[in-house]
Amino acid sequence: MKNILIPTTLAPDTVGAVKTAMKHAGEQGCTLVLMLCCDAPDTFSAAEYRRLAMPQSTPVQSDVLRQCRIAVKQNGYCTLEVHHQHGLTGPLLRNLLEFKKIDFIVVPESYNTAPEKIHKYCVKLLLNSKCPILMPGCVSDRQQMANALYLEQDNTSLPLHEVMKMVDGKFPYRIVSRALISEMYNPEDLRPILAETIFKNDIDVLVQTRKHEKLTFTNKARATVNEVMGLPVLSLYEGVV
Repeated sequence: MKNILIPTTLAPDTVGAVKTAMKHAGEQGCTLVLMLCCDAPDTFSAAEYRRLAMPQSTPVQSDVLRQCRIAVKQNGYCTLEVHHQHGLTGPLLRNLLEFKKIDFIVVPESYNTAPEKIHKYCVKLLLNSKCPILMPGCVSDRQQMANALYLEQDNTSLPLHEVMKMVDGKFPYRIVSRALISEMYNPEDLRPILAETIFKNDIDVLVQTRKHEKLTFTNKARATVNEVMGLPVLSLYEGVV
């Protein structure tokens, strides 16, 4: 594992996301990049741009960043970097991931559900990247992630053995079961269907694949799988195989 990107608004669950990322990095260590996005200031004045581009942190945000630094220092294997991104486009994000040598992304629940347009856009862009993405949801960073359930979509182009190859040795869990999911399913309908499988196999993380999608803000947002199942979700990009 090279480096890990964590988009954040410095909400309290960022600390848990940092700890989860360090677990995935293991003793080989890496750089954790906390990315804070904001809209580029609309001004022609360089001084005004500089002032508006660096908004003051709230006491809560400052404390969250302090806790992140302490956690990373105690870990001893990883380093922490804060990146301020003013304005965002697809090419900008691709260049950033390449420049920072990012090969894994952890999206805190607070960021995944943030109402601001810039954060929603960032999540959509990240989902179109080729990096594996973990959405830990509201699960505690102390919870062990060992047994995975693969949610195989009926329109996937990847066979099971290819998905297992993408997980084995790269993440601290293994696929122990799978369920075929139609793209017509609404995530809210999955709970009663998957509950028994999750209970019998002691599942604590879900694995799914994704494809490149056209970006749009016109569609009404649906609940995500991790929101309705209460489990972390590892999303793998199909185009990397």
